[in-house]
Amino acid sequence: MAAIAAADVYTGYELRLAILYLAPIALATWSIGRGAGILIAVLAAATWLLSFLSEHLYSHVIYLYWEGTIIVATYVIFVMLLSRLKQALANSDDRFAKVVDGLDAMVFVEDAQTRRILFANPRYRERFGAAGDRPAVILPDADGEVRDPASARWYAVHNRPLRWIDGRSVTLRVLTDVTEEKRARELVARHRDAGHRVSRLIALGEFASAVAHELNQPLAAIATYNNTCLRILSDPRGAHGDLREAMEKCRDQARRAGEIIHRLRELIRKPGLSVAAHDLNAIARSATGLAEPEAADAGVEIGLALAHAPVPVMADPVLVEQVVLNLLRNAIDAMRREPARRRISVHVSRTQHGEGALEVTDSGSGVAAGIVPRLFEAFVSDKPGGMGLGLSICRSVIEAHGGAMRYAPNAAKGSVFGFRLPARTE
Repeated sequence: MAAIAAADVYTGYELRLAILYLAPIALATWSIGRGAGILIAVLAAATWLLSFLSEHLYSHVIYLYWEGTIIVATYVIFVMLLSRLKQALANSDDRFAKVVDGLDAMVFVEDAQTRRILFANPRYRERFGAAGDRPAVILPDADGEVRDPASARWYAVHNRPLRWIDGRSVTLRVLTDVTEEKRARELVARHRDAGHRVSRLIALGEFASAVAHELNQPLAAIATYNNTCLRILSDPRGAHGDLREAMEKCRDQARRAGEIIHRLRELIRKPGLSVAAHDLNAIARSATGLAEPEAADAGVEIGLALAHAPVPVMADPVLVEQVVLNLLRNAIDAMRREPARRRISVHVSRTQHGEGALEVTDSGSGVAAGIVPRLFEAFVSDKPGGMGLGLSICRSVIEAHGGAMRYAPNAAKGSVFGFRLPARTE
């Protein structure tokens, strides 16, 4: 302040150096505080006023005092703004420190060259020690996970290069303890593997049950035709033509059993089927022919109502034929206890969207209301001794073709089971 006042007097106040008083005012405010800054501001204004009082060129002294008042006000405003800035920076540092200190993660700053720690929050210091040392764990330069051999705990590491307050290159590192999460992930993985094994065992069991269920029909037919052959052979008057016909049917049923096993295995192993265009009328006619002997034994009549024109659908004919045959056998079983009106209707049509549709209608005892919501689930049945696999297999086959199964109670009495299959694409 004395140097500024002397320079002002020496230059005859031509340079008006009073602005330079802001330097000691700023130094006092930043170093000591607001009170010291205001004190230096008042002293600087008084020094200027006393040194300039005898040399001013104003026409009246009141103008000198007016300028002095403006200078004092300017200095005080400068002090207030500078002290507010200092307080704001201090508050910002405090907030940053509180946030970093309150984190559950371990945060520290590492010198890029020496790898010494320049800053560490309390969480890091509690676990690994104070700043100034090297990191206790060798950390990767890229983000990732690292294991602490001393504690056997795992940490997720996030890195970011920064410029430190003195200009040197540093790395901000954040460590998050993920030991429990890693253990949970490993436990979930083990449970998932166990679940896959259980699913495969269940699928294997269902496949075995499905094979047993589906092979029952062709094997029974083989046994019937074989008995027919034996009767023909035991009769010296037996017709060789009848024997040949029975043997051919026995062969066809054996082939059909092999096809069923092959198609069911493909259905379980592959996500899709190898399908081609087939006439749903022909599939329905073939399935009805296979079911007629069993229907005749039960005293049930099957009525076949085919579409007037071919109904081409994308299907595996063996599997879809087996679906129709299962629906017919269920209808025959439902009709066995009926004293009269033992008639089943098979109706083939084309929907308004071009899909192929087939319905099997019976006038039997119907489906118990309690199992309707779970009717197409595995092992659900209301038949005495039933395994509950037939409708489940039917649904799996139809849905594998991209179609859908349906059930509805018959308006008169009994049930209506049916399905839709996609039409042939040109």
